[in-house]
Amino acid sequence: MFRRHKKGFTLIELLVVIAIIGVLTGLLMPAVQRVRESGRRTSCLNNLRQVGLAIQSYEGTRKYLPPARGADMFLTWPVYLMPFMEGNNLADQFDLRQPYATQNATTVQIGLPVYFCPTRRGPEIKSKFETEGEQIGVVGDYAGNAGTTQYLPNDDWALYTNEVDGVFNSGYASQNPVVGGLLVNGGKGRYRLADIKDGLSNTLFIGEKAVSQDSFGQPGGRGDGCIYNGNEPPVAMRIGGIGMPLQTKKQFDVDAFGRVHQFGSFHSDLVNFSVGDGSTNTVRGTMEEETLRRLLSRKDGLPVTIEQ
Repeated sequence: MFRRHKKGFTLIELLVVIAIIGVLTGLLMPAVQRVRESGRRTSCLNNLRQVGLAIQSYEGTRKYLPPARGADMFLTWPVYLMPFMEGNNLADQFDLRQPYATQNATTVQIGLPVYFCPTRRGPEIKSKFETEGEQIGVVGDYAGNAGTTQYLPNDDWALYTNEVDGVFNSGYASQNPVVGGLLVNGGKGRYRLADIKDGLSNTLFIGEKAVSQDSFGQPGGRGDGCIYNGNEPPVAMRIGGIGMPLQTKKQFDVDAFGRVHQFGSFHSDLVNFSVGDGSTNTVRGTMEEETLRRLLSRKDGLPVTIEQ
């Protein structure tokens, strides 16, 4: 009488199969991550496209571009653009005449998804504190072009009086009087689209800002306080050019602190921008400093090609 042997896998065969699955998974995961990151980068570009179109609408309605901040301690450009991005309900909860410190504490913790790069974080991140002890508020991932490092030594890029070469600067003090603690006209920007002398397609308007992951939500020297707080210039405006290149995620571990004025991203080697003509552009994080300087200056009169 013959015995019938049950068919099955040996232990060695099972281990070989498991090893093959592990290798295939290891090969597949980077591809999956690249696809996911490509989708997140596209979402980031779509955010900047919406911001760019809102800027065009704002200028067409108000006859000037929004200020990076109307005056010291007051609100920033993300608030000014809300009504032009279907954010009327949130915008109505702000008072442009009031400083950030007296805005509703709940309102300043609400962020529009369009102000966040999905590669870096979501709209639920709040500042850990504010430098003047104001209420904490939602952070954000995009900043306005305040010009080049030519105006860095005296901080003119962030102040209210002298002419600079940016696009999103603080409003002129002479045009934005503060009386009795109130910003009388609610905040007026410096420029019109006609003031972009180098051409709208050659000038960067809004871009991703460099923020160290270890510094999320930290204001002051870390540059990541509430994006509505005009007491913190680097949260809403950045500069670049000679001595201040773009910064990407690969570089954050090397040098993140002390250079909070920079543009940069959490994408591996790319940085997204909204351009003056309403288009968007993705540039290499290794862009030459002189090229970046020319793209950030609205009036240097020099030819420039946006590097893809």
